[in-house]
Amino acid sequence: MRWWRGDLRGDRGSIAPAVPVLALVLLLLAGLVVDAGRQLGARARAVAYAEEAARAGAAAVDLDAPDLRLLPEDQVAARVTAYCTAVAASGAPVVDASSCFRGTTSAGDPAGRRTVVRTHVDLVVPASLLGIVGVRELRASGDGSARPFEGTREEDAR
Repeated sequence: MRWWRGDLRGDRGSIAPAVPVLALVLLLLAGLVVDAGRQLGARARAVAYAEEAARAGAAAVDLDAPDLRLLPEDQVAARVTAYCTAVAASGAPVVDASSCFRGTTSAGDPAGRRTVVRTHVDLVVPASLLGIVGVRELRASGDGSARPFEGTREEDAR
C-alpha cells in the first residue's frame, strides 16, 4: 500500500488547470444550445409575422371588380406596412417595418392577375450566453406569401 501513496503525491493538483478550461467549454456549449433555441424561435416568429403580413396585404381585394383583383399595389403595401408597424410597436424586434412588402406577382394565375402578395420580415434578438465570445445579437428572417381565394374547391371540402 505504501507504493500507492507515493505515486499520488507527485500528481497532486494536476487536475486544477483543466477545471477552468472544461468549465469554459461547458459554458460555451450551453450558450450554443440556449442561443440556438432562441435563434430557431426567432426564425419561426419571423416566418409567422411575414405570413400574417402577407395575409393582411392579400385582404386588400377590389370589391368593385367583376373578378378577383387586389387593390393597387400602393394600397396593398400600406396594409402590409401597417401590420409590420403594429407588430414592431407591440414589442417584437422587427428590424425595419417599412421594408416588409416585397411586391405582388401573378404566380401562375391563368388570367395574369397579380394576386400573390410577397413579404419579408427581419428580426434581431439579443444573444444570451454567446455574449461571452462577442456575439451580441442573433438575426432571423422569414418570407411569406398569400393570395386571396375565390370560390370553393373540391379538395377544400375534405
